[in-house]
Amino acid sequence: MESRVGQGLLRKRGVVLRRKDSNEGDRSIYAFLEKEGPVWLLAPGAARGKVRFGGATDPLVWGTFHIYRGPNRWYLREIDVRKDFLSLRSSPSRIRCAAEWASSLVKYTLPGHASDDLLPIFYWSLCILESGSLRVDLAAWRFYWRWLKSWGLAPDLERCQGCGVELGGALFCGESLFCRRCSGGRYGVELSPWERSELISTSTMGYSEILAIKGRPGIDPGKVLSCTKQLARTLSDRS
Repeated sequence: MESRVGQGLLRKRGVVLRRKDSNEGDRSIYAFLEKEGPVWLLAPGAARGKVRFGGATDPLVWGTFHIYRGPNRWYLREIDVRKDFLSLRSSPSRIRCAAEWASSLVKYTLPGHASDDLLPIFYWSLCILESGSLRVDLAAWRFYWRWLKSWGLAPDLERCQGCGVELGGALFCGESLFCRRCSGGRYGVELSPWERSELISTSTMGYSEILAIKGRPGIDPGKVLSCTKQLARTLSDRS
């Protein structure tokens, strides 16, 4: 059932990003929904110890949300769970990474504004994280780069931002990469030709290709982390 102006019942696919309980025993979840974007949904009395939703309102749970849209608030009636990513909780580093992604979506997307391009990026990034086929730092790089790419903000990893020459080694400066001639006086992460190539392939490989990775040599995690932080900073600067 598609959304429409006014009151009524909705059924939307999406994911739980946040959950909070009130002192009165009500539960609110911040859900990222198709064609609606991030919205708060209220479940009155759901935090009073009754097993009404079970774990369906936990962050990172994906499913179909049955909603009643009232004149002032949206109310959660039911969730048909598709995937809960419970296995991520057995790895502190991976669940922490997933929580950071969810937090970024809360911070850098507009409530009530649809961002349907981000839903599959987030879902398949979580699947990759859960699979263990890619290091956590590289999975995070891939998530943020693909997010920025969908918004037209990802840096060009192939050519120098200054002169347009095809890059070998490069200086990564968050929104741009520069060749040695154009990088003078700039702050960033020095990438060898091989390291830059690794970031490109990680960014562009499909899900099935990622799952097939075995024994791949590793780029320095410290460099990946620094580059990923600069990608996330780009989102912060645009918010």
